[in-house]
Amino acid sequence: MSNRLPLIPWFVFTILEPFSTTCAFLGPLLYPKDFVSMQLPHEVPHELLPSERILALQLGNCYLLLSFIGLFVLNTTTELRVIHAFLMALALGDIGHLAVTASVMGPHPFVDVYKWSLITWGNIGFTLFLLLMRASYFAGVWDISRKMEHKEVKAQ
Repeated sequence: MSNRLPLIPWFVFTILEPFSTTCAFLGPLLYPKDFVSMQLPHEVPHELLPSERILALQLGNCYLLLSFIGLFVLNTTTELRVIHAFLMALALGDIGHLAVTASVMGPHPFVDVYKWSLITWGNIGFTLFLLLMRASYFAGVWDISRKMEHKEVKAQ
């Protein structure tokens, strides 16, 4: 287990994120038609073309791969450089995921949270949450020892 992460980021990155990406793998595997139709608001479910089905399953496989990589990397290394590089790569991936989703959805549906499907909440809401968690980790928000040192210096 990576003892280099503070408790809350450790839970988010080593438990919650792998669990969520495993669930994201199951959606297209078990319900590919629903998974595809829920990508955009008001998309009408239809019989999937073979290309749509294979893309949904390949995307699901990428989610499973992310789950495995997160579990294996963060639970086997104590090297801070590896942890930082891994989390930075994921943060850049989060930005790309949000940008692609926004560009296809368009600005109005992207911000109209009341009309988001469960899939959209995962694509935007949860991805944004993970990006903010990574950014807060890099900003030192969760570094209690550094905060304690700052308070001690300020008190003197």
